[in-house]
Amino acid sequence: MEHPPFPRSRRLLVALAAAAALSAGCDDAGGENGRQPAQPAVAPPLLSQVELLPPRVDRSTVNRVVTRSPPKTPFIQTDLLQQSQGRVDILWVIDDSGSMANQRQTLGSNFRRFFDRLVQLQVNFQIGVISTNSSDGGFIRGTTRIITNNTPNPEDVFIDNTTFPASRARWEMGLRMMQIALSPPVINNQNAGLLRPDAALAVIVVSDEDDGSIGEAGYYARFLRGAKGKGNESLASFSAIAGTLPFGCTPPGEEIYWGSEADPAFRYSEVQLQTGGIFGSICDATFENTLIQIAEALNTLRRTFPLSVDPDPSTIQVTVNGAVVPKDPFLGWQYQADTRTVTFLGTYIPPPGASIVIKYAVKTS
Repeated sequence: MEHPPFPRSRRLLVALAAAAALSAGCDDAGGENGRQPAQPAVAPPLLSQVELLPPRVDRSTVNRVVTRSPPKTPFIQTDLLQQSQGRVDILWVIDDSGSMANQRQTLGSNFRRFFDRLVQLQVNFQIGVISTNSSDGGFIRGTTRIITNNTPNPEDVFIDNTTFPASRARWEMGLRMMQIALSPPVINNQNAGLLRPDAALAVIVVSDEDDGSIGEAGYYARFLRGAKGKGNESLASFSAIAGTLPFGCTPPGEEIYWGSEADPAFRYSEVQLQTGGIFGSICDATFENTLIQIAEALNTLRRTFPLSVDPDPSTIQVTVNGAVVPKDPFLGWQYQADTRTVTFLGTYIPPPGASIVIKYAVKTS
């Protein structure tokens, strides 16, 4: 059964209603192109009230903080020092006159004490002998010309080198012969090998007459002081075993002989004084004390070593070649406050060339 068609007016109302429904039912979160933008629904924020309270101060008792100065750390000083090499070249200038025969024999018989003392002092030495006679030209005497620490039978060699044939030389020229022996061309030829560049130089004259060389004694003193080069004047010395001042002397046992008196050695004494040497009497019975004094004066090994700054004495430590040396007045060292030095006064002396380290805290007050 067919239904009758709607009237035209009714169909228009249906179409308008459908269009309105279609427009009203569109989703706000999405639409077709050409529609209005999406407007999502957003809930308003929820706000809560903020309470402002005054600050709270903890007024409970706290411990006091004590401020202290940092501990004092002492300043440590280390002084590095070097012992000398202990080298000495020794030139004996011996009067060859006949009146000196007994004295030369006395010298030879006591030479061993001189030699042994040098060895005890750890001196590295070389010894040569010349005469005061100008006819010998200042040449070193003997088959074994230079005596060293290692020379076999050194006493016998020295006696041979100081045993002279009888001489009647008019003038004894010890100072001039010393100068010739130590100067070119002799020192580079006949006397070659006697002088070492790093050694001290000691001249020892033995005579019963004063020097008869031409020229002032001061001239020869200046020559000797300059023999080791500028700045090394203290390395050269002149010692004498001669007639005492001001009147001379007579050797023991020779009083009955005419002309046995030893002349006062004014010129030798002047050179000795200007170079810091030793003076002994030719009239002594043995020369032993004088020879030992000369040997000890030739010891160039240092016993005293200065410190850089004032130390705390209780903190001083001394090592020699890496070994600790005790503080001992006889077997080690002592501190000398008046000179600010470490000194070896007993039997111990740092050996030649030794490395010495002195470590200490610096004095603060």
